[in-house]
Amino acid sequence: MGDYKDVLKRLALYRKHLGLTQNELASKAGINQVVYSYIEKGHVLISGRLLIKFDSIGLSVDSLISGKTYGYKACDLDTAMNSIAADRIKDFTLKLLTEIMVSEFNKNSAVLSDNFLLLKALCNSWNDFSMLRFVRSRLKLNQIDMAEYLGLSIKKYRALERENIYPDAEMLLYLYNISHYQPALFMNMPDRKFQIIKSVWENFSPEKRVILLECVASIKNCIEGL
Repeated sequence: MGDYKDVLKRLALYRKHLGLTQNELASKAGINQVVYSYIEKGHVLISGRLLIKFDSIGLSVDSLISGKTYGYKACDLDTAMNSIAADRIKDFTLKLLTEIMVSEFNKNSAVLSDNFLLLKALCNSWNDFSMLRFVRSRLKLNQIDMAEYLGLSIKKYRALERENIYPDAEMLLYLYNISHYQPALFMNMPDRKFQIIKSVWENFSPEKRVILLECVASIKNCIEGL
């Protein structure tokens, strides 16, 4: 189980690894040095908004919270998706790819991994997907019980589940500890859907991956030809 003190140690370590002073990192993050100093000492929590800002300047949310990196082996899929320029086409292609992967996995696997269950939940709710709602469903709790479980008011919990606000670093660490899912998935970063897809990509055989890549190319060519 991770401890918030470990998050703060990693924050200081990664800052130094980037060769930044507290004042320089504070400036990049859009806060003043005094506030940053309080954060690094643990007197002020790292907010969800600041976590996302840190991630954008090289202080990975995943590394800060879990001490781990999540490098999924999906170079061929990365290449295929990077060839699609328009965001709306990329999103539509990812959605169809997800539906194909879920259908194929349902037919050929008796045991469903945690990451596949996550992919299936994403497929079923796509634009309305909530990582916190998914974790709550796995724990078989209603919103009121989940709010109590996390020590939150029901109003704040509902805002978190709807992703109108993001968890601070201490809450995100707790969510990681109870779920063991990639911390950044709770923050709805722009590549979240793609990260979830890539987390199960290696579960398919090389032959199946070739077919899935052909599906991506066909979807892309069909849409771009309209």
